[in-house]
Order: sequence, then structure tokens, then C-alpha cells
Amino acid sequence: MALVIANGLLAGAEIALVSVRRTRLDMLVSEGRRNARAVARLRQEPERFLATIQVGITVIGAAAGAYGGSSIARDLEPLLQPVAGEHADGIAFVLVVGGISFLSLVLGELVPKSLALRIAETYALWAARPVLALSWLSRPIVWILTKSSNVILRLFGDKTSFTEARLSPGEIQQIVDEAADAGAVPHEVGKIASRAIDFGEMTVAPFMVPRHRVVGLKKDASKEEIKRLVLEQGRARMPVYEGSLDNVVGYVTLRDLMALLLDGQLLVLGDALRKPLLVPESMLAVDLLDTMRREHVHLAIVVDEVGAMSGLATLEDLVEELVGSIASEHDWSAVDFRLEDDGTVAARGEAGVHALNRELDLGLPEGERFTTVAGLTLELAGRIPSQGETFETDTGAIIEVIEVDTRRILAVKISKSTPPPAAEAT
Repeated sequence: MALVIANGLLAGAEIALVSVRRTRLDMLVSEGRRNARAVARLRQEPERFLATIQVGITVIGAAAGAYGGSSIARDLEPLLQPVAGEHADGIAFVLVVGGISFLSLVLGELVPKSLALRIAETYALWAARPVLALSWLSRPIVWILTKSSNVILRLFGDKTSFTEARLSPGEIQQIVDEAADAGAVPHEVGKIASRAIDFGEMTVAPFMVPRHRVVGLKKDASKEEIKRLVLEQGRARMPVYEGSLDNVVGYVTLRDLMALLLDGQLLVLGDALRKPLLVPESMLAVDLLDTMRREHVHLAIVVDEVGAMSGLATLEDLVEELVGSIASEHDWSAVDFRLEDDGTVAARGEAGVHALNRELDLGLPEGERFTTVAGLTLELAGRIPSQGETFETDTGAIIEVIEVDTRRILAVKISKSTPPPAAEAT
């Protein structure tokens, strides 16, 4: 019984020590609570203290089994002899093993772990020093077991340690959602955190302005051409090219251009040219954001595998993916989509599918073969559709073609499909 209780104390200590919140533990340490530093030391080396507890539980379990199988079964055998005869020793062994297993599960695992979850902080503070002492005593054994376990894991291609926890993006997303639903964080903060989780796995392609929408300046453009394009487009930054957009030589900012134009110092665009940042379509968005931060640039030219321009991405595009759309006082470009009074969404063909999902939660399918609503519609139709045609996605959204020319889809209307009314019971 003493061995079972010892097993329970260790099992409870394991749960309690990992259940204490990090923020609460830091508070206890700052308050000078007794044993709080011991808990913090154990939490700093989870691999070590978890292995220590497992060693203790294993040794206790082996000792309980050996003692029960030899001593208790031998004492029980004479009592069963009159009833079981020659089978008394086997029955005694089965009864002892069953009894020890039952007690070990109930008193050695379930009860102490349940208590540890309910009073995790108190239990952890009480158990910290004994576990720390046991960890020191069993250090050689723990070291051997840890190294052996890690070697075996590496044979299976796993480069992590055997106690290293790995949360998937989906699990982190669930934690964020639960925190927002419980009111632990504001819903807007939860939305930003959710976007950040998705952001870490996305490439540049969904954020970029596609090539056919890119407006650039020829390097040899005259002052009049520059003024006209700047006034027409009102963009904060514009790429500069020689020959075609596949040969971007840099970019200019509206601020630099206006300063030189007003001072009468602009002779050629090269006077205001900044070095371009060229990135592949496959580059992760988070890597591009980090590169822009380090290089102090706000615009990147996205190229395909043969070096041809696919589009451009701006720092604003990346930030908007995290915090939502930001309306600039200098942004004169047309709105890509709008929510109608009847609940449908009117969108330009070049509106990004990802942006629509992010802002309006439409649940439109996203894929590598398309990034815009026009691309999605073409994927569904398999051809250039006619005005008025409708298509339903596998996620239940209905896309109606509103405007189309001979080569491309100009505008669509998007709505959610409504499920048919349930049949009335007769």
C-alpha cells in the first residue's frame, strides 16, 4: 500500500508541476512564496524532472509487482488451498496482480491526478523540493535514459527530444478561439492572433497585386508623363522599368517624386530611383515581412520561376493581412468589393479570394492555380463564362457573373447558398 501511495504522489506531482500557469508561477516567485523557485527550476528543465518522475513511478511499479507476486501471493496461497487445490498458487497470483493493478490505477493514478488538477498550485509547491531532491539523486540514470530515448527517436527521423511538446497550428488556433470566446482576450485581438497563425504558412502569392493591375513608370518617361501617372494613380510607390515590366530596375516613392518635382530638380527618374527587392512567388509571407523590415523597403517585385514579373507586394498588403484593411488617406484606388444591402457581395474580378475570406468570412476555396475571384470562377467554369451564369463552390458559395468581356471576368456577385427548408412532419 505504501508503494501505491508513493506512486500516486509522484503521478500527482507530475500533473501539478506542468499545470501551474507560467504567469502565475512568475508572480509566486516575485512574491517570494516558499518553494516557488523550486517549481520554477523544475519547469526550466521539463525533460529532466519528467524523466525523474517516470523513473520513480517505474521503480515503484516494478517493486510493487515483485513484492506482490512473491510475498503476498505466497501468503494467500494457503488460504485458497482448501478451495482451489493444486491451482491455488496460480489463482493467488492472479488475484494479487489484479488487486495491485486496481489499487495502482485508482489510488496511484486517477485519484492523485484528479486532485493535482484541482489544487495544482498548492500541490506543486508542496512537491517541488522532494522532486528536486529525487531529480538530483537519480541524475545519472535520468541522463542515460534521456540520451537513449533521443537516439531512438532520431532513428525514426524525429529531431526533437522525447519530452518536447509540439503544438500544431490547428491546436494553437483552438487555444486562441477558446481564449476569445471565454473573454480572456478581446475578440479583435483573437482575430489578429488567428490571422498571424495562418500568416506563418502562407506564401507571397495571395497578397501580391497581380501583374495586369501593376502600373509602372518607364525609366525614360518625361516629366509630363510622370505627373500624369502620379496624379491618375495616386499610389505611394510605383515600380520603374526598362522596356517591359519584366525588367524592373527599381521603384520610386510619391514623396520623393513630389519633392523633386516641386523643387524643379527632377531631370530623369533615375534621380529618385530606389533599389528593387525581387522575391519568388514561393517565398513565405512572414519571410518577406522580415526581409522588408531588415532592408527598410516597402515594396517587393514578385517574380516567377523564369524571372518574369508576377506582381508586386507591399508592406501595407502584408500588415493588412494581420490587422485587416487599412484605408489610407492617399489611397485613391477603386474598392475591390463591397457588401450589398441584401447580404450579397459585389466584387471586381481581380478581387483577391483570400482578402474576401479574411474580411467577410465567405469561405471561398483557395488554391495554387488562382488567387482572384475571376480565377476561381474560371476554375469552376472551365471556360470564359457568359453574363448571368452562376456557379456553386464546394463550400456552398454561389458566384454569379455580372460583367464579362471576351477575355476576362470583370465583376461577380457572391452569395451563400441557403439550405432547402426542412420538410414538415405529417
